[in-house]
Order: sequence, then structure tokens, then C-alpha cells
Amino acid sequence: MKILNQLFLNLLLLASISVSAQSQAYEESMMNKSGTLEVHYFESEPICFVEEGKLKGIEIEILERFAQWLQDHKGVSISLNYTKHEAFDDLYNSIKAAKGSHIGVGTITRTRKRELEVDFSAPYLRNVSVLVSAAPVKTARSQQELKELLINMEAYTIKGSIHEEHLQALYDGFGIAPKINYVKDPVEIFEKIKESPRNLGYVDVITFWKYIKSADEPIKMHKIANSNDEYFGFIFPKNSGWAFEFNEFFESGFGFTSTKEYHKILEKYLSYEIMNSVELLPY
Repeated sequence: MKILNQLFLNLLLLASISVSAQSQAYEESMMNKSGTLEVHYFESEPICFVEEGKLKGIEIEILERFAQWLQDHKGVSISLNYTKHEAFDDLYNSIKAAKGSHIGVGTITRTRKRELEVDFSAPYLRNVSVLVSAAPVKTARSQQELKELLINMEAYTIKGSIHEEHLQALYDGFGIAPKINYVKDPVEIFEKIKESPRNLGYVDVITFWKYIKSADEPIKMHKIANSNDEYFGFIFPKNSGWAFEFNEFFESGFGFTSTKEYHKILEKYLSYEIMNSVELLPY
């Protein structure tokens, strides 16, 4: 019993140290009226990507608006220091383990499991996950046809992503052995589909839209497997004060997503055909 009590006390101590480290970095920045926010990102055009040596995208511009809002409303000047991650799960795990002033960006879908591991901002975009394949592949219009599709084809996804969870759920639901292969970024999924009509994969609907605009080979979605009830957000280490500030920025008044600024950012990177699917309604 004494050993169990001591173990429990040690766990409480570790938890309190972690909370203290998270709040201290944030409180020092607010008190000193300046600080640095470490931005961990995973490239996914048009959300967050490098073009002509410059980092840009929807999430990057929202971050810049947040920095300006802090200056205007709190008198706090922050620098944004960017660190690129080659794999999505590297980005996610770095935020989960981080201490201090850190934020993660890169099409991160809010899930119940992730909410236990990191803090999320309020959502800034809706998402639809779509199952895609080469156009000549027969469209799955029933659960039986979807099952046959999965049995006969190889699936590709990004490790640790919401799309991996969707694929696993389909395989489990149909009681068939999973055939999941991993790639580093969404573009590789389309490349795999071009290599063989026996390959398929899940991608975000924005990624699908962006690809087909310039694709030299037709790609299709199997709408029966779409997952519509998803939202993108920024992530922070657990108990980070920056999550509080970010949500104040997002949710004050009618919310940032109801402003002209938000709408202009989306217009800059998206067309109306896709904006109707992903834009958050003002209220």
C-alpha cells in the first residue's frame, strides 16, 4: 500500500511540474509583453506550404492575424519560430511532449482521443475526408461494393492521421484484414494511385480539390465512404496558456471566422466550389 501511495504522489508531482512548465512560459511572455511561440508545422497545400522559399497558407495567415491581435489587444509582441516536420505523427508527438510555448499546425482534425493528449483551439475550418481512387475503378455505391473495393485494393495513408483511423474502421467493420501502406504526405497518395489502379487512399477534400485542378490523370472519390463531421484546429501541449489566448482571439464577439479577414484568407487560397464545403458559418 505504501508503495502504491508513493507512486500516486510521484505521478501527481510530475503532473504538477508539467502544468507549471506550461503556464510559466506563457505567463512570462504575457508579463514581459514579448515572447516566442514555437510553431511546429506539417506541409499540406493550401493549408501550410512553402512557395518560392516563403511559408504561406491558410493556417499561417491565421497565425499571423493572431500575433497582430495579441499586439493590438494585449500589448504583447510575439515572434513565430517555425520548425518543419517531415511526418505528421512527428509533428503531433512533438506537441504532445512539448513544454512551454508551442503550437502545432498542419490539417489537424479534432478527435476525442486527441483531446485527451493535447489542447485544441476552436475550429477554423470544416473538413471532409474522402476515399479516392483512379477514375476507371468502379464507384462503390453500397456497403457490399465498398467491402469488395477494400478487399481487392491496397490502401495508402499517412501514419497517425485521421485517415488511418478511417481506413482501420472500415477494415474492422467489414471484418477483413487491413492492407494499409504508409506515405509521408498526401501528394504521395495520388502518385500511388497513378502507379496502379489497384491503389486507393483517404485525403482531405481540400487536398483532393487542389490536386484535381492540375492533375493529368482523372481521380475520383467514393462518396459512400466520406467522413463529413470533422473540424480542423491548432494544437497546444496540455494546459498551455496559449490555447486560452488563441481561443479568446477566435471566439471574441461573433468570432474570427465571422470576420471579413477570415473570409479573405479563404478566398485567397480556395475557390467558391470548395469554400462552400469547408467554411465555418458565422453562427
